[in-house]
Amino acid sequence: MIRKPSCDAFCDTPLDTMLRNLARDTVIVTGTLTNYCCGTTARQAYERGYKVVVGSDVTAADDESRQEPELAVLRKAFALVQTAEEITNRLTAATHAPDDEGRAKIA
Repeated sequence: MIRKPSCDAFCDTPLDTMLRNLARDTVIVTGTLTNYCCGTTARQAYERGYKVVVGSDVTAADDESRQEPELAVLRKAFALVQTAEEITNRLTAATHAPDDEGRAKIA
């Protein structure tokens, strides 16, 4: 568990170091307050060079009228915005895609 002291999951936390040590290049953002914490974390992940995916139906804003505008901003400049099902399908496809020698890759 990583405890974050602010809206940004990267600020004053070991998250970036942990992801780099694990050789990860993609961050999938889910959670509450799309228009605060999720959006800030997505932007900071993007600024750090990660590919960013935001779950459109596994995030929530503090006011329903703010959800789609925040997703629109993220979609336009910072992240791939997909449903949980779309994210799961992409992860499943990547996990089962054959490598150069015809074996299934394990992500």
